[in-house]
Amino acid sequence: MIFTPFRLVLAAIGGILGVVTLVVVLAVLAAFVGSPGECDSGDREVVVSSALAQSLQDKLDTFDEQLDAGQAASFTFDESEATSRGIEFLEEHDAPIDDLKVCFNSDGPSASGKVSAVAGLDLDVKASGDVDLSGAHPRVDDLDIDVGKVPGFVTGGLEGLIKDVINDQLDHIDIEHRLTITFGEGTATLSGQP
Repeated sequence: MIFTPFRLVLAAIGGILGVVTLVVVLAVLAAFVGSPGECDSGDREVVVSSALAQSLQDKLDTFDEQLDAGQAASFTFDESEATSRGIEFLEEHDAPIDDLKVCFNSDGPSASGKVSAVAGLDLDVKASGDVDLSGAHPRVDDLDIDVGKVPGFVTGGLEGLIKDVINDQLDHIDIEHRLTITFGEGTATLSGQP
């Protein structure tokens, strides 16, 4: 068989399409089969309970009452309280996120969980980012996401989607005061001015 230039071009295009298809199939399998693991809570155990969720909600209510009364206020909460209240919040708003775990470290917050994706399949996701409390609603910026066992260079397209899911849920929270948040190992401190 003699290879004409046209046949060589077709063979090259076929080869490239074959490799691209294989890479896409492997990336999709890695996303849905693998896991990036949970967020890093160090040696700290993160416990989930409705009592811990209520504890954080009570602290938030007292904090808000103090700010509404014109007083500066702050309070500290831990990963277990944040995870427990976060799970209840996601359930209340029918969010497509399960198995939430929130971690606090001195470099900031991170979280892990399962995000419901296409056709009822779940993606294991681990995310970290900066929390912005300067607007009408909290926002997550500079998001760093690991999805399944997908290599980082492939997750770039998914970061926008995950960031949108997170920020859509945060749109349910109104910020009425000037707030700041600082993070330590296992704890976060929320401070506010009226």
